[in-house]
Amino acid sequence: MRCRAPINPSLMIVLLTFLAVPSARSLAQSQVPPAFEEYSVGIEDKLSISVWKEADMTKTVGVRPDGKITFPLVGDVQAAGRTPRQLTEDLTRLLGRFIKEPVVTVVVEEINNFKVFVLGEVATQGVLTLRRRTRLLEAIALVGGMSQFADKANVLLVRFEDGKETRTKIDYRKVVSGERPELNVYLRPGDTIIVN
Repeated sequence: MRCRAPINPSLMIVLLTFLAVPSARSLAQSQVPPAFEEYSVGIEDKLSISVWKEADMTKTVGVRPDGKITFPLVGDVQAAGRTPRQLTEDLTRLLGRFIKEPVVTVVVEEINNFKVFVLGEVATQGVLTLRRRTRLLEAIALVGGMSQFADKANVLLVRFEDGKETRTKIDYRKVVSGERPELNVYLRPGDTIIVN
């Protein structure tokens, strides 16, 4: 019978720790908050677009309900759903047919598409137009907080994704207490918060 050499306990602890902890890369990827995602242009946003050395090509344009903008020489261009960088690349390519090596700059002047809706037992129901990434608790605070009749254990977040409606029940008390901080989610345009 063959004798196995005893395993060093210190080595075993190191190996188990390595196996139990996810890689730094996967941990970093899972913990990157949506706040660091590049902004996508939306309907009703206002954009400032300029072309270097082309004074007539500096315009402030609004994104229409069909998601497009109109710009000199190139006509209608899809803007909604594109990042400013992608839109810059699109316009550079399109203007390149008319201007030699155009240098295009796209700046989001006003964010008007980030609307969420807050209903139910809150101080002020209605539409919130947000100017930056906002979490659930911030949105409730922006409408003046909950009324005295609110069921704080029964807040509903309604969201449309890929043509489907999802409903997430959130216990406000557990978010505030820190017991369930992950439920203090970043809101997305079109979200509806219902406080029962």
